[in-house]
Amino acid sequence: MTENLLDLKIIGPIIRSSWTWRLVRLAMLVLLVMMIVYGWGQHALPGVAVKDPLMYTSLTTFSLWVVWMMAMVLIALIAGRSWCTICPVGWFNGIVSRYGLRQDLPSWAKNFVPVTLTLVLLQLLVYFFAIHRFPDYSSILLLSMLALAGMSGLIFRRRAFCLLFCPAGAVFALYARVAPWQLRVKSSHVCAGCESKPCIATQPFSRKAILGNLHLNWQAKPEGCPVELVPAEIHDSSACTLCLNCAQTCCNDNIKIGFRAWFTDLVHGVLKPGESLFFLVVLGLLTANFSKVHVDLREAIFWIPERLTLAVGWEAAGFYPIAVAWIGFLFPMLILVPGFLVYLLGRIRIVDLDNQAGSESLNQVVEPPVFGKLGFWGLVSRMIQTMLPVILMAHLALAVVKLNAKLAYLPLVIQDPSGVKSFLAITVAQTIPAPGVILSLDVIKWMIVGFLLAGVVSSCWVAWRLSHQVLAKTKQTFFVAVLVNILLLSGLYGATVYEWLFVR
Repeated sequence: MTENLLDLKIIGPIIRSSWTWRLVRLAMLVLLVMMIVYGWGQHALPGVAVKDPLMYTSLTTFSLWVVWMMAMVLIALIAGRSWCTICPVGWFNGIVSRYGLRQDLPSWAKNFVPVTLTLVLLQLLVYFFAIHRFPDYSSILLLSMLALAGMSGLIFRRRAFCLLFCPAGAVFALYARVAPWQLRVKSSHVCAGCESKPCIATQPFSRKAILGNLHLNWQAKPEGCPVELVPAEIHDSSACTLCLNCAQTCCNDNIKIGFRAWFTDLVHGVLKPGESLFFLVVLGLLTANFSKVHVDLREAIFWIPERLTLAVGWEAAGFYPIAVAWIGFLFPMLILVPGFLVYLLGRIRIVDLDNQAGSESLNQVVEPPVFGKLGFWGLVSRMIQTMLPVILMAHLALAVVKLNAKLAYLPLVIQDPSGVKSFLAITVAQTIPAPGVILSLDVIKWMIVGFLLAGVVSSCWVAWRLSHQVLAKTKQTFFVAVLVNILLLSGLYGATVYEWLFVR
């Protein structure tokens, strides 16, 4: 870490103040409620042939699916999980949890499986109902999020919603391993000698407000860490939601927040099995979404689910569950197969059986496991861990293209949050022109190429570091294997970018 923002004269007190973040989170909650209200009941316009006329002019769909969904990638790249600092849904969940049953979250629910299934369910909703195109569906989604946050808060301690139902938080957890941003303690010895430990305290305590002869007593209920972390034991930024509770309550001024080297957690940490499963789903969904503008590649990716749908005789709607299962689980595993084959080939030992002494010594040697000391899932985790920079850059490319194409709608959305007048003025009355792109195609296409090249180079560097740190005996085999996977994945993205931005 190069600098501690908490030590800065002006910024430090602002960050430490709990009221700073309460006001910001309250403002975000007000915006969320406005999005629900303005989108409620807004689906289509009578007499207008366009099925989704308000997709980009409504405050609800524009804010959720353009601004937030795309800008979150930019935030994650620079500041990791900093969105979680101001997230109104997680904040609401945390407030409710202080007055609920305060049950412990079951251990089986902390393994990324519930949030992975939530991501799959959202993808099915996009396929079946196109919820990203209609304000009313998006409003129902946002209201459901608040309801789930409230219900989970009434049952479980702390921020159970974030662990169970928030795919965005899980994506931030992955990308936080790349981002140059972290919260740590200055000295673990100071934490070890601290007896009160207010940073993780959750027991209620009494407070009194005094004004002359007026006294007001109440019981304060500290939240502690909303995801049950001990600051001195934080070794990577994937789990810390940057709620800043510990920075506000630490009695020894032992918390520091600031920048560090890129990829620090990625080359020194390891993905848990649940994280690996979630990342595989993200890999599949993102690759399929990225390739949709390349007709031949898209047809090749969806060839198996299309054939399977026809084989079982399902209607067109039956294609979607099969497609999600394919691109979410099986297709990303298929991407890893070439690398696995290279790794297995590299593990083959050739022995001269005509050499009797060699044969006798061979019988006395215990053969190492096929997948080494890491085991199958450990090897899977390391392999996909090296692909994270490529995925992040591909995600960033999609975000930049989307923001470049649609961000110009922002002034219209501010003037007319419902989006009805703006759409009619653009398409029916034609009194205002349709907003255009911000950057030209010639500029944006080379930006995308730069992003992808940066992702490929970064992934290769991460693979090299990991191969030397955790796989010393098979480092060359591992590096070549993951290099095959990285090049295959970047080839898919590169072909799409060439077809999408250079040929058309």
